[in-house]
Amino acid sequence: MLHPYLLKKLTELRGIIEKPVYITSGYRCPEYNHKVGGVVNSYHLIGLAVDIKVKDINLIGLLEVCENIDFAGIGFYEKKNFLHLDVRPTKHTRRRG
Repeated sequence: MLHPYLLKKLTELRGIIEKPVYITSGYRCPEYNHKVGGVVNSYHLIGLAVDIKVKDINLIGLLEVCENIDFAGIGFYEKKNFLHLDVRPTKHTRRRG
C-alpha cells in the first residue's frame, strides 16, 4: 500500500546509512489514522508517508541524511524518537519536537 516512489526513497536511505530502516507506521486506514491522532488529510492515508526509526543512529544525523535525500516532507519527533517522511507533491520540510 506504499507508493513505489516512497519505497525507492527508503531504499536509497537504507543504502546510505547501511542499516535497517524500521517503519513504525506506514499506510493507515481512516479509522486507524483517527485512533492514533493522525490529521484528517494525512499522507499516510494514501500511502505517501511513513514514520521510521533506525537503531544506533542519532535522530539529528538521520534527519540530515533524509534532508539530503530530498524527501518532500519531514517531521522530526525527538520525544518519541522517530521521523515522519513523505513524498507529497510539493516540498514542505518541517521539524517538530
